[in-house]
Amino acid sequence: MGARAQTAPGPIGEPALFQDMLRRPTDLDATLRFAASAAQAGDVEASIGALERILFFNPNLSSVRFELGMLYFRLGSYEMARGYFQAAQAASDASPAMRQRAQDFLDTIDKKLQPDQISGFAQTGFRYQSNASLGPNQQSLIGATRPVNSQFFGRPDWNWFGIFGVNYVHDFGNQNGDVLEANLLGYDSQQFNATAVDARFLDLRVGPRFGILQDALRGASVKPYVVGTGMMLGDAPYLASGGGGVTMHLNWGEAGFDPFVEVRQSGYHSSNLYPLAYGLDGTLTSVGLPAAGPIVEGVQWRARFVYNHSDDAFAWYSFDRYAFDIAFPIAEPSPWGGRAWTLTPSFGVGRWLYRQPDPTTNPFITEHDLEWRAGLGLDIPIKDRFGLGLQVQYRTLNSNILGNSVRDFSITMGPTVAF
Repeated sequence: MGARAQTAPGPIGEPALFQDMLRRPTDLDATLRFAASAAQAGDVEASIGALERILFFNPNLSSVRFELGMLYFRLGSYEMARGYFQAAQAASDASPAMRQRAQDFLDTIDKKLQPDQISGFAQTGFRYQSNASLGPNQQSLIGATRPVNSQFFGRPDWNWFGIFGVNYVHDFGNQNGDVLEANLLGYDSQQFNATAVDARFLDLRVGPRFGILQDALRGASVKPYVVGTGMMLGDAPYLASGGGGVTMHLNWGEAGFDPFVEVRQSGYHSSNLYPLAYGLDGTLTSVGLPAAGPIVEGVQWRARFVYNHSDDAFAWYSFDRYAFDIAFPIAEPSPWGGRAWTLTPSFGVGRWLYRQPDPTTNPFITEHDLEWRAGLGLDIPIKDRFGLGLQVQYRTLNSNILGNSVRDFSITMGPTVAF
């Protein structure tokens, strides 16, 4: 058998672009095309090599230095990323928007290089809803067809609300990037009129995150965690829930994926307003796949698929739910300079399948519901970490049970802060 020429292993990027770059090493466009292709395919190191080749021939390109900073940031090489972001800021051809984005990355790097990192957000403001209680078309006993169950007719109302999230990370400082994560989310809403649906809740999640398969999967990690949730409804204790789960993070190309499995046991407290709440006691199992990635410069996508299986004390409250949501954050230049505005259209659909007929509403028909959601959010940075958040959303739940269909239009607005 004759000898056969062997092809040396090369980067993951498009082979034709790689060969084109080798034939014309001083061609900026050819090298940029290959760097973008390699980064999109997940070969960050090859993209870095191509961009550093550009700087060898032309060291005054701020956009290339900024791109290298982002790539080193993706690899977790924060000191290298810091150097490139600082160089991009100092370049004479850097735009104000690039300098601001570089500063945002530098602020994040300063946090990530600390062994103990705290970050978070908060918003307060007012919300109008055309159906504040998410009540059905006719009065019915409490059921599980809506996130917050109601005995009351739907009616419009305003509320004051406050929401916050705090994230704590302790870095163990080893080569695998192992950390301890804790996340606390809190919410409070006070209705102007429909006070029976005043709601407060706290949700806490804690667990270690371990780096895994670092040679094969860039940035891969796994996190077992415990979760606890408490909720008040109508100024009375309503829900205490606890459990645990496991989630994983991995990157594929430029997209990130965070599959998870979670099981929690829930106990509901009955009250004068919600006398049958105890029938919701049971186990909720959730399996989901959140994912996110870029589309083009300034436009991203975020998607989430979740399956829920609920086994409740009253079988007619037990259900299977399939839901899918997708959003497209779009960065828009600020009319007064500084950080870009973010416009986010979002869409969602959910299917609720109950186990058996509910004798309190219709003893002959098993309820099946189809839920649709559409929204538009706008985040307007004002100064430093302060901003203004606006959101409009329309939601409809179509039920095969007469009177259980729901419609709601909401407008939310208020100042925001991130830290």
